[in-house]
Amino acid sequence: MYQTLVEIFGNERVSKEEFELLCYSRDAGSLPAKLPDYVVIPNSKEQIQRLFSLVRREKRPVTVRGAGSSMCGAPIPLVDSSIMVDLTRMRRILSLNEDTMSILVEAGITWTEVIEYLQGKGWELGLEGPWSAPSATVGGAIAVAAICMGAARYGGLGSQILGLEVILPDGEMIRTGTGANPGNLMVDRDCNGIDMAGLFIGSHGTLGVITEVSLKIYPLHEAEDYFAFSFSSLDDAIEALHGLATYRIPYDTRIFVHPVPEEIAGRAGLVFMLKGTKAEVQEQGRLGLDLMRRAKGKEIPEFGKSYYQGRFTTRAEAFGKAGPGWLEVAGFIPIKRYPEMATPILDYFASRKAEVERLGIRWSLGGLLKTNAMNIPVALFCNESNSEAWQKIIDYVWELSELMFGLGVSPYWIGHLSPYWKGKIGNYYQAYEKIKKALDPDGILNPGLL
Repeated sequence: MYQTLVEIFGNERVSKEEFELLCYSRDAGSLPAKLPDYVVIPNSKEQIQRLFSLVRREKRPVTVRGAGSSMCGAPIPLVDSSIMVDLTRMRRILSLNEDTMSILVEAGITWTEVIEYLQGKGWELGLEGPWSAPSATVGGAIAVAAICMGAARYGGLGSQILGLEVILPDGEMIRTGTGANPGNLMVDRDCNGIDMAGLFIGSHGTLGVITEVSLKIYPLHEAEDYFAFSFSSLDDAIEALHGLATYRIPYDTRIFVHPVPEEIAGRAGLVFMLKGTKAEVQEQGRLGLDLMRRAKGKEIPEFGKSYYQGRFTTRAEAFGKAGPGWLEVAGFIPIKRYPEMATPILDYFASRKAEVERLGIRWSLGGLLKTNAMNIPVALFCNESNSEAWQKIIDYVWELSELMFGLGVSPYWIGHLSPYWKGKIGNYYQAYEKIKKALDPDGILNPGLL
C-alpha cells in the first residue's frame, strides 16, 4: 500500500511516521481517535480520484481534513486502518470575477489568505470565516458548516456559496448549480432541480471531498464601529440582542454569560460590530445604541473595539492556560428561548462548583447571533495531563448533550456527539444515512461519524 501511495502522491507527500500520524489523529478539540495508517497530501484532483480507485479496491477507509481547526472530531480517524488526506496543498485562488462578483478558490486555502487577497483588490467576503480563520480552510469550514464572523448579517455559510466542486466516493467529480453546465460559471445554486451544494455543506466529509468553492464577494467596506454593553439581567441582554436581529443592524453580535469579561461585569455582556459605508455605520450605531438603552444596557467604552480587533485570538488567549484539553457542545435555538436554555446549564455547573474548582476545569457559556437564531455554545477546558479532570470533562460533555438536546437544542456539529442526536431526530438521520449509502455504499469516507 505504501509504495502505491508513493506512486500516486510522490515520496515527500506520503508518510507513515508515527510522529506525523499522531499529529493527524487530533483536531483542535481533544477527542480520542485512532492513528491513521498513512497520511497523504494531494496537490491535484486527479490524485484524489486515483486514491479513491485504490481504496475502493482495497476496502480502506479515508478521512479528509483541511487544517483540523474544528473540535468536533470530523477530521480525525474514528476507525482503524484509515488513510488521512490533507488538502492544505490545494490552496490556489483560481479566479476573481468582478463581473459575477465571485471568487473561485481551491478548498485547502485559508480564510485569511482569501480575505487578504481580496482586500488588495478592493473586495471582501461576506463572512470572515470561523474563530480559527487564520488557519481554517475554506473547504473544511464548509464541511462542518462552521458559524462564521458576520453570521448576524449573513447567516450561515450556505448564504455565501455560489457553487462547489466535489469528488464523490466513486471518483466521479461534479460541479453544482450553474457550474454543472460546462459552458457556464458557478454563479448560482438554484437551478438544475435539487440544490446539490446544500447536500455537502455540513456533511463532515461523509459524502464527498470538496475541492473548489465559488463564494460571493462585496465591495470593501468603508467603515467599522464596535460596541459593548453590560446588563444586570440575562432577559434584558436577550431583549437587546433580539432588537438588533429584528432590524438587521449588526455585522456580528455575541453575548457572554459565563464568564462575563471583567471589563464588562454585570449578569451578561453583549458586543456587536458594524460594517458598511460611513453613513450606514453611523445610522446603525444610532439605532443600536437606542435599542441597548431601552433594554437597560450600560455601555462599556473601548471593550467592543479591543474584542473585535482581536477576534481571531481572543478566545484562545482567554482559555489557553487551562488547556490544552478543549471540548464543546453547541447548537441552535430561537433567540428568545436563550434564557430558558441557559438557566439549566448554569444550574448544572453550580451543582458541580466544588468539583470544577478542585480539578482546575474552566468552562464558558455564551451565544452568537445567526440572523434568526442563536448558537448556544458550552466550552470545557482542562489540562489533559490531569487524567481525572480530563475524564470529568468528557463526562460533562455527554451529560450536557443529554441536557441541552433534551431541552430542544439542535446540534451545530455532529462529529462525536451524533449518537446522542440520532435518537432525538431519528427520521432526519435515517434519511441522511440513506443518502450516505447511495453515494458511498462501501462506507469509505469518514466511517464511524454517523
